[in-house]
Amino acid sequence: MNYLYKAAGVCMAVMATAGISTAATLPQDTAATKKITPAKDSAWFAQPVYLWNKTLSRANMTGAASSIYHQDVQSTPVADISNVLTGRLAGLLNTQYGGAPGKDAATMIFRGKMPLIVIDGVVRDFTAFNPNDIESVTLLKDAVANAMYGQRSSNGVLMITTRSRGRKDFEVSATAQYGVLEQLYRPTFLGAYDYASLYNEAQLNTAPGTTPRFTQSMLDAWKNHTNDPYTQPDVDWQDAVTKSTGNQQRYNINMGGKAKSYHYFASLEHFGQSGMFTTSPLNSYNTNNDYKRYNIRTNAAVAFNKDIELTLNVFGSLATGYEPGEQTNETLSKIANTAPIAFPIYNKNGSFAGTNIYRDNPMAMAVNSGYLMNTQRRISADMGLQYKLDDFVKGMWVKAQLSMNNFYSEVIDRSKTYAVFEPDTSTGALPNSYIQYNTEGIVKAGRASVATQTRQNYYNIMVGYSHNWNEHTLDVLGTYNQDNNIASFYQLNTVYSNFGVNANYNWKNTYLAELALIYGSLNRYQPGSRGAFLPALGLGWVISNESFFSSHLIDRLKIRASIGKNAYGDPDNYYPYLSNYKIDTTGYNVGESASAVSGATKSQVANPGYTWEKSLKLEVGIEAALLHNQLSVTLDYYRNKFYDLLQTRGKNSGIFGQPYPLENIGTNRYSGIEAVVNYSPEARQGFKYYVEGNISAAYSKVINTGDQLYPYPWLYRTGQPDYQLFALVADGFYQTSTDISKTANYQGYTPAPGDIKYKDLNNDGVINELDKKGIVTTKPTIFYGVTGGINYKGFDFKLLIQGVANRQIIMSPSSMMPFYTTAYANAQEMHFNRWTPANNVNAEFPRLTLGSNVNNSQLSTFWLKNGSYLRLKNIELGYDFKNIAFQQSKLSQLRVFVNAYNLFTSSHLGDLDPESTYTPLSNQRIINGGITIGL
Repeated sequence: MNYLYKAAGVCMAVMATAGISTAATLPQDTAATKKITPAKDSAWFAQPVYLWNKTLSRANMTGAASSIYHQDVQSTPVADISNVLTGRLAGLLNTQYGGAPGKDAATMIFRGKMPLIVIDGVVRDFTAFNPNDIESVTLLKDAVANAMYGQRSSNGVLMITTRSRGRKDFEVSATAQYGVLEQLYRPTFLGAYDYASLYNEAQLNTAPGTTPRFTQSMLDAWKNHTNDPYTQPDVDWQDAVTKSTGNQQRYNINMGGKAKSYHYFASLEHFGQSGMFTTSPLNSYNTNNDYKRYNIRTNAAVAFNKDIELTLNVFGSLATGYEPGEQTNETLSKIANTAPIAFPIYNKNGSFAGTNIYRDNPMAMAVNSGYLMNTQRRISADMGLQYKLDDFVKGMWVKAQLSMNNFYSEVIDRSKTYAVFEPDTSTGALPNSYIQYNTEGIVKAGRASVATQTRQNYYNIMVGYSHNWNEHTLDVLGTYNQDNNIASFYQLNTVYSNFGVNANYNWKNTYLAELALIYGSLNRYQPGSRGAFLPALGLGWVISNESFFSSHLIDRLKIRASIGKNAYGDPDNYYPYLSNYKIDTTGYNVGESASAVSGATKSQVANPGYTWEKSLKLEVGIEAALLHNQLSVTLDYYRNKFYDLLQTRGKNSGIFGQPYPLENIGTNRYSGIEAVVNYSPEARQGFKYYVEGNISAAYSKVINTGDQLYPYPWLYRTGQPDYQLFALVADGFYQTSTDISKTANYQGYTPAPGDIKYKDLNNDGVINELDKKGIVTTKPTIFYGVTGGINYKGFDFKLLIQGVANRQIIMSPSSMMPFYTTAYANAQEMHFNRWTPANNVNAEFPRLTLGSNVNNSQLSTFWLKNGSYLRLKNIELGYDFKNIAFQQSKLSQLRVFVNAYNLFTSSHLGDLDPESTYTPLSNQRIINGGITIGL
């Protein structure tokens, strides 16, 4: 049976990073405390890889996978576990689009798709996960590794295995951490003088000859700080309403143990992050966007005898997030669009200021609009019972597994309206009188508390057989499982069912084969067409075990290849083979008077041929250990064809009366290379270090997308990357009136010098939709990570450098152009570099105008930026005092540490954060310190 080798009284202590490890043999009772030193044999090939219901050594795998382990995830002080994985697993591209407390999860993309999340063998979400509970994270990549997940196998699988036991008979530890949060990017909004100066310029550009809104005396008052703060305000709304820093706290208590007949692990966690809004002591409720979470986990197993073992895992989480009644993004957006001169924060009488035009006071939005409280409760319970049948058939066993998961989310909405006041300057008005806008303290229209609940019941029946004879090993696993999900009270359940067989064959630890045959079904499809047969085959050859192989350089060498069919059944499409109807309030006009009468209308056109998406995957890999197992290398090439993708056909003229239904017409190809190199030399005089790098190059191409017929070849989506964006091609600025007269103009717009000029691709003299083409680079996206670590006499140091190349992002013109949304929209320091007659070559922005400017606000290459970046993602320094101060005590650990997240970034975007350019609240830099005490 090709599982991890365990010698009597010896255990394997593994120090692993993204996909590579170095291991040593240590006495069992000291494995948790001794320094790690390289083994003489190929410990890298014995690295544990946690798969679906089994653990294999890498040496005996034919599939492709990358793994990280418990010690790799502890040094990253983040709220969401997805951010721990960034840069650590080859092939996984993470992008963190925002840094709001409790809402900072990264978007994970693996080979063009979002991978399936599996925790302890069950598909479920990991939003509220405690990183301390993790034993390992494994990214399953190819067809044979993913096959057992049936109609959810196409997109790759991110397998999380939780800790199930202590390293000793009994151990307990506690960790306390405190950190400071700092926004990576805070816009540098202009003060009143600079704002008013640019506004006057924009006004004259928009309507030449008009009288500037802000007079010279007003400008002088702001410049010299002699302005009246109530009648001529100069408000820094960002600094007044928000804070640039916050804090976070995390407390963990862990307990574990093991004996001959049982083992267990238990943990408690409290995690909290403070928000960034100003608050009022007058409120009896929380209006800040704080987040707090409590987690509990217990994993245990009991062997009743040599044949029967019962496992029980229980997890619970309670998370609460708060927001102002006007919500975080809306409040931040209003800050970005409220000029410093619009009105003061407060009037002389202490009331919130506002005007008839500006009725949204950002400070009132933050502290006087009520609050929202989102409480999320999760509970999971897994039970497994395994029975070894050695008394009947040696090597055979059966196992039953049941999992129940429940998620409940409740949003308590206590938002309310707030009043703002403007001094009444009308003739005859009483002194110190004000005009009120809005009503104070009324429940906001259209807002109500809501609750949602999802439930999941999963069961799995497995039969396994393992047999060794001579130099042959055979492992066979048969399974039937069903995953029943209830995501809505008014829709039927989503049910995935899988029946499959997986067989692993090994001859002389040299010739390897794995065969997976899966039949998976989803109840969303038409009866008779719900199932998919998904075969996959993997082969491996450990060349270094051959008698003819002899090398002083290469210690181990293996090549492997796999091919197979995976599938994806989309649960979001509700019985698409049936027509759906809804009650349409717009109704039909009937009768002599043509009166409107409400009635049923078709909301979904039936597609009887609707079926699951498919993928055909090919992967070839090389694994090697060199230099006495101190250098390890993996290299993978993949070529995956995704076909029968669900897409909408062509262009709908409207005559049909309905949108076209989704059809299985799309075909995409994803290919690329992934490499991992690890160097971990032997320890010398107590000094141990390792360095590892992983790099991935990912390429995609649309083979077929049901394109409509276009008049020009550049309009077709086929042949482009699957993420391609179609937009106009900018060609600098119009510089003179002569330039304008000789160049095609955007239809319906009369340009002026300083406006963006576009290429007329079809030479028809007009810039319009027919001049849009794919603008994003067709080069493969390259992303990488470099990790390293040092251990020396109680000191330990780790770092992670992560980056992305060949990445482009499109900036939103509405968020980048000043004065875009309203007459008093805000402006930033970067807008100084706008086009003017004196700055007409290197300007970063077109000429200033008031309003949206239909020409300059077009999506085009002008707003396409280089989004490549290099980031010092994570760094940690720690020291363990136990060896020098507590040798006679019962303490097994007394470690202090400091770590940081997003410490330094190099990019082409100046002060903008390259990941969170689209969100009002940027990612956070975290400086964190803590102490761990272990018994």
